This record gives sequence, C-alpha cells and structure tokens, in this order.
Amino acid sequence: MITLSDTARAAIEQHAAQSYPHECVGLLVGRLVGGAKHVTEIYRAPNTWSAEVGLTDAEHEHSLRDRFYLDPRDYIKADRAARAQGLDIVGCYHSHPDHPAIPSERDRVGAQGVGGGTSFSFLIQSVRDGQAAELTSWLLSEDGARFIAEECI
Repeated sequence: MITLSDTARAAIEQHAAQSYPHECVGLLVGRLVGGAKHVTEIYRAPNTWSAEVGLTDAEHEHSLRDRFYLDPRDYIKADRAARAQGLDIVGCYHSHPDHPAIPSERDRVGAQGVGGGTSFSFLIQSVRDGQAAELTSWLLSEDGARFIAEECI
C-alpha cells in the first residue's frame, strides 16, 4: 500500500497537467514503514527523452507524448536530497497524456532497470485534455513479467 500526502498528490497532478501534452516524470519521497509507503513530497525531474535517438524533430515532439527518460543523475540528486532529510525514494511517477493510467509494455520494460525491488511503487497519472484524471499505483512482479495493482490512498 502507498499513501500520498495531499501536498504530494496535488504536486503530481500539477506536474502532469503542466507537462501536457508530454509525459512528465518524478520521484516519490517519503518513508517505508512496515511494508507501507508514506509519500510526503515529490521530486520533479525533467523528461530528458532525447532526439539523439535519430528521430526527426516532428517524430521527437510526438514521442514525448508517450515516452520519458529519467536521467540517473537526477535520481542520484533526489536520493541525496531525500537522505539529507532522513527520507527515501519509495517510487516514481509519470503521466499518460490522453491515455488510461494503466502501465504499457514500455513502462514494464523500463521498470526492470529501477532499483527498489518489488516494494518500489510506479504511479501513473492520467491527464485528459490537460486536466489530471485518475492516478494508479503499480508494483513490478518479482520476475518482472507484469505489474500488480497497488492500493493507493
């Protein structure tokens, strides 16, 4: 189970709406207490999906609607800031512009390289026509083959 403070939930919604029609990405900062995660704040990270993969400008612009990349240096920066406050990174979030808050195959493959094991939460904020919609949370199965829905309050 993951619990979001009102401030963290509002910050995710705002980040997703401001990034629309592109995907946003960020990290969930808080505490792991007895298997439950309590998110007190977020770390907004830039979506560094790059045109360096050989896309034209038009293809790159369109690809930002369904792709994101979190630079490992941003993760390290967020982790250091969290630890300085006695907190941890307990998950990450990204948005799905004009798409349900259900993980894609690309999300599953990308999640396999993230630390934290099966306790690391993957939140998806759906954004429809620029407005935050449903928010869901997911855990990657032990074998990495699928996502499992996680209660999010």
